[in-house]
Amino acid sequence: MFSRLWIGLAALPLLLLVLGALLITGGPSVSGADTGIGTGTYTPLSSAPPFATSTLAPEPAFVTAIPSGPGALTALLVHRTVMRSRPNGGKIASVGLRSQFGSPVVMGVARVEGGWLGVVSPVAGNGRLGWIPRVDTILTRVNYQLEVSLSQRKLTVLDEGHVVERYTIAVGKPSAPTPTGRFAITDRLNTGDPTGPYGCCILATSALAPHAIQDWSGGNRIAIHSTPETSSIGLPVSHGCMRLTLPEGQWLLDHIPLGTPLLIRE
Repeated sequence: MFSRLWIGLAALPLLLLVLGALLITGGPSVSGADTGIGTGTYTPLSSAPPFATSTLAPEPAFVTAIPSGPGALTALLVHRTVMRSRPNGGKIASVGLRSQFGSPVVMGVARVEGGWLGVVSPVAGNGRLGWIPRVDTILTRVNYQLEVSLSQRKLTVLDEGHVVERYTIAVGKPSAPTPTGRFAITDRLNTGDPTGPYGCCILATSALAPHAIQDWSGGNRIAIHSTPETSSIGLPVSHGCMRLTLPEGQWLLDHIPLGTPLLIRE
């Protein structure tokens, strides 16, 4: 009896390691039919904090700690929660641990009020904050920031405030404009098909279009994605998404973490 108990306890660290690795890698491939992101098979890539393996049974004091230093504050959801319109306010929606695309849920944090976080999320909608309990998250910081100028059709990547990349992009056409405001990166998706309409790489954002996006079964979610149709880059021709070249999309996929803030200006 004692030998069986010892074997079970010895196997526990291995089980925790496997579960932690699943969280870090973002889990298995998720088909478009299951997630609503178009056709084919897309692999969500996680960029959870390095200590994500500790989120299996977090201590409240650890979870609520606000990390010091520079960078934008982000919240990795480690417990299912309820998003509210304000601290202790009306319920907006229940939020699980995976996004509609299968990624870990990491939200940009715009405000902290006691035990509550005001977060940027597609669940709350454009220009609104959703409020979730701090105890349901692990907080970390990201050094990257994305800024888009629609008039110049430029995407600028900053790292600790310094420009590291600047790309020309396609933006929404007049009848389907790209929304402006403050958003965040919610998903990093490898399409597995660089010849497809979204090229190799998709960064889904918290931004919502006021219209359904044609040929995009992700509903009205706005994305930054690569495209093999390079002739469209630099023009206002999309249905709201921002397009760039395959190498540029791959660079973003390799570098930009979940929760990275995105500012879109007219």
